[in-house]
Amino acid sequence: MSSRTPKHPSAEPPTAPGNDRELRADARRNREQVLRTAQHLFASQGLGISLDEIARRAGVGPGTVHRHFPTKEALYLAVSIDQIRQLVTEGEALAGTDDPAALFTLLSRMMASGAENAAVKSALTAAEFDLRDAAPDAAADLTHQVARLLDRAHRAGVVRHDVTVDEVMAIVAGAFAAIRHADADASRERSAHLARIILDGLLPQPR
Repeated sequence: MSSRTPKHPSAEPPTAPGNDRELRADARRNREQVLRTAQHLFASQGLGISLDEIARRAGVGPGTVHRHFPTKEALYLAVSIDQIRQLVTEGEALAGTDDPAALFTLLSRMMASGAENAAVKSALTAAEFDLRDAAPDAAADLTHQVARLLDRAHRAGVVRHDVTVDEVMAIVAGAFAAIRHADADASRERSAHLARIILDGLLPQPR
């Protein structure tokens, strides 16, 4: 990847004038609906689907989509950031349980999310986007949730003692590549099978 810093399109909607809270809430709901619809359509139909078709499927006007996401790249980026935030929320929920193996639940979800949206991530990579640079807070929050669950798994002895959070995050990133290399990103069953094989490497080693 080139070391130059690309100009990232905005993943956030422009600020609307006025103080109409209902209007802002409605715009927020529309944006979230577009993101969910785009995520599903990118995963199921590929990246060639138009912004206008995404608008139609989301039940909003084309102007709504183009106002929030002026380019396809801006929508790719927003979808990826939204996914990270969803995973952060899931990590927070898992941290509130007493499951010592919740780490594996979150890592499995991260791998599934990456497999489902491999095309989007590839498009961002090709455009020289790095989510750690484009959304540092979201990326840091996700790493923090993984670290919390890893600490608990370590204390419970359900994960190998010598693995660090940086290594866990690297394993997840490598899993995306493995799933894509096996042409398994279009199959939830195959991608989940590969994820289980990879995660087995984190289990405590027999003495």
